[in-house]
Amino acid sequence: MAKQDAPEAGIRTLRVEAPPRSFMDHVLVTLVGEGPHILIDSGYEEGIEKVRPWVMENSGGGPEVLLLTHHHYDHLGGGEAIVEATGARVYAHPVEIELMKERAPGLEPVPLEDGEKIQAGGVELEAFLTPGHSPGHLAFWWKERDILFGGDNVLMPNSTWVGPPRGNLTHYLETLEKIRTLAPRVIFPGHGPPVTDPAGRIEALLRHRAQRETQVLTALSEGLETPEEMAQRIYRGMEERVIQIGTTMIIAHLEKLVEDGRVENREGKYALDA
Repeated sequence: MAKQDAPEAGIRTLRVEAPPRSFMDHVLVTLVGEGPHILIDSGYEEGIEKVRPWVMENSGGGPEVLLLTHHHYDHLGGGEAIVEATGARVYAHPVEIELMKERAPGLEPVPLEDGEKIQAGGVELEAFLTPGHSPGHLAFWWKERDILFGGDNVLMPNSTWVGPPRGNLTHYLETLEKIRTLAPRVIFPGHGPPVTDPAGRIEALLRHRAQRETQVLTALSEGLETPEEMAQRIYRGMEERVIQIGTTMIIAHLEKLVEDGRVENREGKYALDA
């Protein structure tokens, strides 16, 4: 587990390697400020024995605030241990707080709504509601520096997973447009390197989603009816695990097309709307 070099003063990131059978190979936890500090996300529960001492050492004994982008275990898993060790105040969106209860029953986050601001030391971050990957996903905007801590929204080189039961592709595409309008100078994501050309990366992600939608519509026009059939064609040649994940993302595309009135869902089988 090694620290990832950050090109911005006052930002430290730690790459936390994923436990076996995880889809992503790592997650990042981020310390912001020069003291008191803000910690964004807490990594896998399995990585806490490396995350906790790194956090303590680099924050002078512990952060004042822990901000959780969303409830997925790679971002939430170490939260209880971090709070126990440091006494940090923890915040999350109300929707995500409900979803966190099963995985982290000992956490008691303070609800944080879209537009609310959190201060620690000389840093002020604004909560920025960015649903799609998860319904109450928060990013955090450091307006003074034009920096967005983006969670799982804008990643490199991977695209963001959006799928059932709580992902919504329409909302995710709206989130990308919202971030593009915000026009951050750089995005520090939950996985991968800093995104130094946010506008270009967002354009590439939107283009990728449009291309995938075209592939789904083509598959429908050729008589394929189920997400599984479509995934076998669209992800042909890839390992089975990737095809399984791809199937869930195809479901998200199909649900969007149903919302748009272009496709019908006939008890789990899909067809172009006549």
